[in-house]
Amino acid sequence: MASKGLLRNLNNYSKFCNFSSINRALSSGKIIYNKSQSSGGSIPNVPGLSDNCVKVPSSPVGPGAAKNTGYKNPEYFCYDKNSYFEAEVEMLEHRCPQPSVHVPYYPTSK
Repeated sequence: MASKGLLRNLNNYSKFCNFSSINRALSSGKIIYNKSQSSGGSIPNVPGLSDNCVKVPSSPVGPGAAKNTGYKNPEYFCYDKNSYFEAEVEMLEHRCPQPSVHVPYYPTSK
């Protein structure tokens, strides 16, 4: 009984190892991202979040929270319930597209 379970586990392990080695051989050990051919190079200067997401006033916003004090994250007191979603909308155009099984991957040569 125990030998059948062990044999089954070894077979599953060997399938996993073979699959992993094939992936490493095809990708040459590099991480592959599914990029569309129309996408250009990387965007060198991605702006930070705008004042729509978080606006830090110059006056103190919380107990001991300022850039020049011990608690250097005054932005924490400036977020509201919609800040996260506004940040997601702003960062959406800079995100990598989600891979799809319906769109083939075309590697780029360097």
